[in-house]
Amino acid sequence: MMNVGLSLLMIAGLLDVSDLQSDQTIRQFRYVSLAKNWSDAQTYCRERFSDLAAILNAANGTEARQAAGTSGVWIGLFNGTWKWSQDENQLSPGSSSSMFTVWSFNEPQDRKCTLLSKTGFWSAKDCGDLNEFLCYDGSSDSDVLVKQKMSWFDAQAYCRETHTDLTTIRDFTKNYRMTSLLPDSTFNFQTLSMTPSAVAWIGLHRSDWVWSDGSSASYWPWAAQATTEQTDCVMMDSSSGSWFQQSCSDSFSFLCSEDVVPAATRALKIRLEAGSADLNDAAVQESILQQLREKMEEQEVTEEVKLSWRIQPDGKVFHRQQEETAPPACKAKTCDSV
Repeated sequence: MMNVGLSLLMIAGLLDVSDLQSDQTIRQFRYVSLAKNWSDAQTYCRERFSDLAAILNAANGTEARQAAGTSGVWIGLFNGTWKWSQDENQLSPGSSSSMFTVWSFNEPQDRKCTLLSKTGFWSAKDCGDLNEFLCYDGSSDSDVLVKQKMSWFDAQAYCRETHTDLTTIRDFTKNYRMTSLLPDSTFNFQTLSMTPSAVAWIGLHRSDWVWSDGSSASYWPWAAQATTEQTDCVMMDSSSGSWFQQSCSDSFSFLCSEDVVPAATRALKIRLEAGSADLNDAAVQESILQQLREKMEEQEVTEEVKLSWRIQPDGKVFHRQQEETAPPACKAKTCDSV
């Protein structure tokens, strides 16, 4: 008889090796069908993803529309609203209705920085105007009038460097106390007229449209809106890609963004001789992965690599295979012949 190969029982499985590209990230959009107001949507996105979606260019816009389907959705853009200089790092729309203000009649207009007058009323002015200003000093818990005329932003920088920040006023008591720091009007005998009422910058200002995650961009696909009502949050019409100003208290579904580290994944076939261990047992599989990781550390593999088993359609990783071995070499006088 002729020699035949022996049948060797093998077990094979697929191992996914993912090389993480840690030096770059890809922004992906996640659609959430829940109807929430803007602030609640922001909280939801920050807890489960990264933040509300920031759409920074036309390519982002196309991806966002695809993610949203046919829905109108909140995105992360909002009007910075009125904020005190000391609070400006809070990236969420403030509640203007609950903020203490003492605006003069017909104020504020569309200008962005605030002057306190000797009369105790506030007015919005161009931030580049030159005026004296009030600084708050946290070390002494006091305020001081700086009798140098600066723009609002220069005054802010001066107060932060020399004291703590521009003055914050949150109630009538402090508002009255700040007016007492301003000089009274005086009569000018040369012009036979009273000097204008004294004014000074305080810390209240209005920022431009900003993204919830702090991103900056010049991409603004605004829709034409007939209403002149001031609204501070933005929803996207996914059918057109246009943006609309909406009241932050309205409820919409929304888009979250998530920064994902891309990975190049390849599959390796692992073949092991059958033994007594059940290779489809999760603990056994994890033990094999741990041994592979330790071997990579010994060989000083520097790339960030993630190892994982690939689950087959039947829910298993490993499958039995039969492999024929070569017949043993034939020696003289011992070989069977036909």
